[in-house]
Amino acid sequence: MVFPETVERESRREVIQRELEWHDQEGHKRRPLDRILYAPPAFDDVVQAGVDFLQGEPGAWVLDIGGGEGKQTLTLAETGYRVISLDLSQAQLAEARERIEQKHPGLNVFFVQGNAEELPFKAGSLPRIYGKAVIHHLDMPIMAQELHRVLPDRGRATFAEPLAYHPLIGLGRLLTPRLRTQDERPMSRSELLTFARQFTCWNAQEAYLLAPLAYLVRPLPAGEWLFRGLYSLLRLIDSWLLRLPLLRDLAWYGLLFLEKGGSEE
Repeated sequence: MVFPETVERESRREVIQRELEWHDQEGHKRRPLDRILYAPPAFDDVVQAGVDFLQGEPGAWVLDIGGGEGKQTLTLAETGYRVISLDLSQAQLAEARERIEQKHPGLNVFFVQGNAEELPFKAGSLPRIYGKAVIHHLDMPIMAQELHRVLPDRGRATFAEPLAYHPLIGLGRLLTPRLRTQDERPMSRSELLTFARQFTCWNAQEAYLLAPLAYLVRPLPAGEWLFRGLYSLLRLIDSWLLRLPLLRDLAWYGLLFLEKGGSEE
């Protein structure tokens, strides 16, 4: 007799295998786009908000789920954490390792190839978890279950995830289907909140409503200078606009700040 949960788990493993193959074989094609979207100062404020929330002691362990090419892994390690960078792709882990060795070879960073839906760590072993653009690649109930398993009481996790309904970003996704995996799907804000509510203590915020318009000038000659000024101005305007509930569904990114409460056991 085959149990439904077994069939579901095997189906998810097939999805994860496709994700792995794409990131190993095709992921490098995203590099030019990622440089436009994520090179500083873009996302600096979002990354810092997550790091600030973790509030771990110097030397505490942090798991960077879906660490990719190591940008946030480096930031976390520079903050003083001992970081485990976990990713499906050996190619991305190799890039992350090279990044760390070039910039700060003495940092406490450990690289693990693994599936975030089957974290290779014992229960309650990871007091702090960070992730950027990872949950929308995964089965959300499975991911929530794994977070509850590996976090101890009062353990914290923070994520920044792309949302589904930003008009400009949605157009960009339609025009560049080969620059992402076939199974990833940005989350709706309601899905983001549903995920967050599985934790006793949580907070969710939205980021980037008008700010993505600044990317239109970044590729131009002298565009970096224009981008920085326009991006800062639009981020300031966003901080006011996103106070309006009706506009929050149109944000590009959602931020999650989660804490596992002792009452959950």
